[in-house]
Amino acid sequence: MENRYARPTLEDIAEEIHISRTTIYKVINNKGTVSEKTRNAVLAALEKYHYTPNNNARNLAMNRSYIIALINYVSSDAIYFSSIIEKGVMQAIERFGDHGLVIHRYTSLVNQPDKQIADLEKAYAAGIRHFIISAADPNLMCPAVNDLKVKGCTVILLSKPVPGSSADAFIGINDYKSGRLAAQLFGKMLPSGGKLQLLVAKKSLSNYAATTAKFQGILDQTAASFPSISLLPILNELDGRESIDAALTKALNDRQIDGILDLTYRLDIVSDILARENRRDVLLVGMDLFPEIENALASQTIDAVIFQNLKAQTFLACRLLFEYMCYGQKIEKETWYAKLEIVMSENMEYFLD
Repeated sequence: MENRYARPTLEDIAEEIHISRTTIYKVINNKGTVSEKTRNAVLAALEKYHYTPNNNARNLAMNRSYIIALINYVSSDAIYFSSIIEKGVMQAIERFGDHGLVIHRYTSLVNQPDKQIADLEKAYAAGIRHFIISAADPNLMCPAVNDLKVKGCTVILLSKPVPGSSADAFIGINDYKSGRLAAQLFGKMLPSGGKLQLLVAKKSLSNYAATTAKFQGILDQTAASFPSISLLPILNELDGRESIDAALTKALNDRQIDGILDLTYRLDIVSDILARENRRDVLLVGMDLFPEIENALASQTIDAVIFQNLKAQTFLACRLLFEYMCYGQKIEKETWYAKLEIVMSENMEYFLD
């Protein structure tokens, strides 16, 4: 059963912000002359009230659809990644589906970047000209994105930047800042200093750039602000439960470890090991919030998670492309960084879907 809710009308918004309906119409349709101050006030109100012009009747009468191709991948590094993106897609369809939005999903394995290129070509051959791409191999994807742009397509990169490409926008997080935030968090949790153990996933084309940027952020922030925290030799090239278990169990027995920062994106495995070894004395921080770690976060086996709202990022990508296709609203920014949040046991309920 569909959930229905009353959408605000232009009259409702005009009354609320004391700007005429005609002026609001001009802003929505990029027509006429409107001052920058007024335009910003209207856009802020449209965003606040999630206003979408009711073009349902027009689109149905003209049998009009607005089709987006989502090029995505699944990876054992972050098993939750693809499913969270799907939630963002479904939110967009619920919001804009009755206005003609259609999203075709193309999904491949992370170690099949060639299939992503084939999927792009298949979507283009089917007549699709608007794309959301999460690139498994940024280097391989770069010329493909540039080729789409030469052909007049619109491209938004989701979560994974593609350096050197001419995409219209990137939506994701600032990985370097997320590393700095993690270091700052440990600096506050270990005010007298301590030894920090980093766990890093096996290097892949999809995770190398993000992991490198996060690691550099950790190094820079620790050196600048928390010199009493020392970084232990990294446990890297970790791939799956067996390798994480073997490496971490040995390290817990051989080293003094005061805190662990998990960059394997298998925080569920790491928290299981700490619980099994009864190491509640070791602080554990990771990246991303997903269902498999909710109990460990609630019990404080995991002390904190640096959260990015991937569902919201996906919805934003869909919304920007839909508004461009349907209303001619330009994508005005090239980079849309998602807000980074620190989630702990006491506030996790506000971030659960």
